[in-house]
Amino acid sequence: MTIALSAHPGLDPLVGQLVAALPIKGLYYPARRHPSTALPFFSDLPAMLRATSPGVCAFLSPYAALRDDVRTCLQADVAVLCAGPVPKADLPIAIGGIHRRSPLFAKALQQRRDPSFAEPVYLRLVAGVQEPGLLPAWWAACRQLAFASDLLGEAPAELHVCANRHGRAYQVVLTATAPSGAALQLVVAPQPALAELTLLGRGGVVAASAAHSGIALASTKGTHVVPDATAPPAELAWLRDFCEKKNLPSEHSGTSGQALLGGLRRALRTRQPVLVAL
Repeated sequence: MTIALSAHPGLDPLVGQLVAALPIKGLYYPARRHPSTALPFFSDLPAMLRATSPGVCAFLSPYAALRDDVRTCLQADVAVLCAGPVPKADLPIAIGGIHRRSPLFAKALQQRRDPSFAEPVYLRLVAGVQEPGLLPAWWAACRQLAFASDLLGEAPAELHVCANRHGRAYQVVLTATAPSGAALQLVVAPQPALAELTLLGRGGVVAASAAHSGIALASTKGTHVVPDATAPPAELAWLRDFCEKKNLPSEHSGTSGQALLGGLRRALRTRQPVLVAL
């Protein structure tokens, strides 16, 4: 299955890795700045679809006209894979789930399921945003929430949103309590290289940071670091799985992502913590 991509120029390194491994025929993004890639670039989505005839179009970045462009693909019988929810839309497309293909998530989940780890007590995630703007910060927050929910095996019914901005740089903090009582703190910052995890259980601690080369596991048996060789981007496995299986069930964006976007905008406007029901 041939692939078309839609990605912000800030994702050039990621796009380069994907192009080297997958049958990607074209790149689209509605921006004046063109990416530095040898891949055919289009600033007009219908033109790219006509020129490349892709089986799937993967949207890796959010932008104001995303909903209209997703509809354009669907009307052209092109399957859509989206890295995050689509603003103001409930469409039959595959959304999110990239974190499930990351080595960090896999290792943390393995330790989380170890009987010696016992019940989770506290989870803190920190992630950077690869692109400027409110919508990329929102997508990053949605990813953090999905990561936390899948890791804990439960999702909070509500959360508090705190946010501020400086120019097009956004900082977002989500705090919540899971049904089991575990506390969550999810942080989104404008520094792209940030990636940290701390998961405290009654029997141990799992910790990882982009500043280190592995994930640290601490328990009653001691502390050791599991080395982490440079892994391919999780987006690669995410795209490959979709193209190979082809019959993955469609997911709808639901209401949690839209509720989070509304809460984020209120928090920015009022400069106060905002309670959001999911």
